[in-house]
Formats: sequence, C-alpha cells, structure tokens
Amino acid sequence: MGEFSIEKFESDCRENGVRFWYAHEFMISLGYDTWAAFLKVITKAMGSCARLGIDPTEAFLRAECIEKGKVVITYKLSRFACFLVSMHADPKKPEVAKARAILAAIADRLIEERIAETDLGRIETRDDLKAAERALGGVAQDAGLETWQFGIFKDSGFRGMYNMSLADLMHYKGVDPKKTLYDFMGLEELAGNLFRVTQTTARVKAKGVRGLPALQDTASRVGREVRTMMISNSGVPPERLAIADNITVVKRRLKSANKAMTKLDRPRKSSKGSELSLPLPDQTPE
Repeated sequence: MGEFSIEKFESDCRENGVRFWYAHEFMISLGYDTWAAFLKVITKAMGSCARLGIDPTEAFLRAECIEKGKVVITYKLSRFACFLVSMHADPKKPEVAKARAILAAIADRLIEERIAETDLGRIETRDDLKAAERALGGVAQDAGLETWQFGIFKDSGFRGMYNMSLADLMHYKGVDPKKTLYDFMGLEELAGNLFRVTQTTARVKAKGVRGLPALQDTASRVGREVRTMMISNSGVPPERLAIADNITVVKRRLKSANKAMTKLDRPRKSSKGSELSLPLPDQTPE
C-alpha cells in the first residue's frame, strides 16, 4: 500500500490496443486488502456504468493473468472504469480520497466541465426514486385509488414535506413546470424524497389505509415527519435546498468523460504518458 499518485497510476497501465489497468493491482493502489471487498466496489461501479447507458463490458473486461505461476482472475479496467471505482470506493481510505481527486481532475480537464462528487449518487438515487414511486402507485391502486386521483395523492406528500403544492414548489425553486422537479434535486433532497415515498408506501400497507382522503392524510403526515427530520438534521427546510444541474445533463457530462478518456488512452506515438497535462490533487478546484 502507499499514497496514490498520478505518476504511479500512469506507470501501472498496460497496453493491448488501448491502455488499461488490472483491477487486482488498482485494488492495492486504493488501499484494499481483499479481492472480495474490492469486487463489491467494482460491481457498484459497473451498475453506474449501466445507468449511464454505457455497456459495462466496454469499461470492465473480465480477464485472467498469470502472476508467480498462478492464474489471477481480474478485470481490465478502462480509465473511466478506474474513475467510477474510485467514486464508489471507501472515502475514508486516504488512497481513495487522493484517487478521486486525481481522476476527477483528469475528467474535468478533458471535458472542460466540473464533475461533482455527488453526481453518481444523484443518478442512483433518482433511479431508486422512480422505482419507489412506481411501487407507491401500485400500493395506492390496491388501496382503492383511481388513476386520475394519483396526482392529488402525490401532491399531498409534497404539501406535507414542503408546506406547499408541487406547482408552487416548482415556481419557488424556479424550475420550468414542464420539467420534472426530481431531475433538478441535489442528492440530499432526492434522498429525503426517496425516504418519504418509501415510508408512505410502508405505512399505507402496514395500516391498511384505503380511499383517497385517508391516503392523502397518510402522505401528508409522512411528508411532515420527513420535513421535521431534515430541518432537525441540517437546519434547512427542504424547499430552500438549492437546485442542481438537470440529471440528463449530468449523465451526458459523465458519458462525455468516458469518451474523452477512451480517446486519451488510444494508441499514440508514445507508448506511455499523454499530451494532456494531467492535474495533480493540489491543482484540483475546491
């Protein structure tokens, strides 16, 4: 183990038509001791890759290599795969923190845009929220809610959590009413709404709630409870949390980083290094 550095990272790459890094070697660079623990991080990173609409097998290629006469099962990681892995790795490890700063700075430099540390979390939580709302819709339908009533029921949850209707909330936050508000929420606000939706589903099922008035009351009560919890934790009511870049823009930004990193690691006249001046951690914007 040791401190992660851009110089060592670049020197650890292999080439076979394109540069790549062996996962079992990258694991050591990030301060991991066991393959079983690191494999869980790789699995999460592959999930992020799929959420971006990128075929994980393009960035994470299952491979075998021989070391000290033994077959080692591993992955060939692209530079973008290394970036995703570092973003999902344990941030308490100093090697991981350094790797995140370095690889994010490279991505920022390549696409000339800022990639936030919460971007992957936002994408994952937004997808979870979509699934949670579908589940809530199914439970509400079983509780006697008609299709045309779902918007009324949903609005009750927002009124409880934000002290205003969804339409008023979008106006308050300055979001185009034709857009989907969730797509502009930061990670904290998305997580709060995910908790609200899942807990509303749980309470409707547990309490046997039926009919629109009772469902509205349940959604509103849960929303108020989540509001109280968020204010207690941060001192900031959820309506005052800042909006973020449209999640679609975030996905496009990350996909651009993948393309740029792939282009960077294609064969060049020089087998090592790059024409790009790679920024070191102390050059990374705060």
